[in-house]
Amino acid sequence: MIQITTPKTKEDFKAYYDLRYKVLREPWGQPRGTEKDDYEPISQHFMAVDDETKEVVGCVKFSEKEPGVAWVSHLAVKTDLQRTGIGRQLLAHVEAQAREQGFKKIGCQARLNTTAYFEKAGYKMHGLPTRYFGTTQVVWMEKEL
Repeated sequence: MIQITTPKTKEDFKAYYDLRYKVLREPWGQPRGTEKDDYEPISQHFMAVDDETKEVVGCVKFSEKEPGVAWVSHLAVKTDLQRTGIGRQLLAHVEAQAREQGFKKIGCQARLNTTAYFEKAGYKMHGLPTRYFGTTQVVWMEKEL
């Protein structure tokens, strides 16, 4: 069974950031350190942990983009466990947290190869794709809460 929790210890954060790097940056040749951004200190962090193995198998964070709008980012699931529902659990958890905190919308900068995933979760594209790094492009997607 998978539990969604908040990283608390130094070891939790090490596993959390390591997963983010391995899934979101390493495959595109990005250096270590690029898995973090300037919003880390003002973000809320969540991780999916396997009850049996105690392994961090997914992660996500969110912060305030602007008044009333939450920004979800760095959604990652261990490669061999993708398409098992862990990402949906993490996204649903963040959306619930955002609702509880009074946000009216939630959005993300989705890579173009993930827009169908977010559309299934109720997000809609706003604007045009922009270059993120290398040939990777992202587009802002939003959902009413």
